[in-house]
Amino acid sequence: MSWSIERREIETERLLLRPFRADDAETVQRYAGLWDVARMTTRIPYPYPPGSAAAWIDSHAAMEKENGESVFAITLDEDVVGATGLHRAEPKQDRPDTAEIGYWLAPAFWGRGLATETTRALLAHGFAHPKMSAVTSGHFTDNPASGRVLEKCGFQPTSDAEEWSVARRDFVTCRRFILERADWRAALDLAS
Repeated sequence: MSWSIERREIETERLLLRPFRADDAETVQRYAGLWDVARMTTRIPYPYPPGSAAAWIDSHAAMEKENGESVFAITLDEDVVGATGLHRAEPKQDRPDTAEIGYWLAPAFWGRGLATETTRALLAHGFAHPKMSAVTSGHFTDNPASGRVLEKCGFQPTSDAEEWSVARRDFVTCRRFILERADWRAALDLAS
């Protein structure tokens, strides 16, 4: 596959999703270094090593080129409050053009609907790409709030799987979801 989702600014009612900048590293270091953030992700280590945020931000162009991953800062009133992104999911025989969405927010911003607003905006941005047929995602079962975000955005559960959490250094049960382009489009048509 040779497609990726363009990293550009995406505005919502309250948020701006934008590519990360080098000067965001201090904020990312602080928030990604929180146990409550890292433990709900598959890839963030805990403790978060010094300099990891700057190195992660520096890697975004290469990640986009290598595997089509597009990462965005979630900003509220110009302050970074989290991260979100889309990347090509592992190719499957019946679904070769599927992307996966992920996100995290700093705990001070939980419960405000920002993850739902972010996910809806990123879905619209991603589904604007003609090759993307579906989006998958998942949440650890001990993080039901993330599951509610996915359900509000139209995702349907598919299965449970054990996934490695770098922060927890263990496998954690993850509930997997999918949103097909046709279902996303139908939900938009109903809402209009």
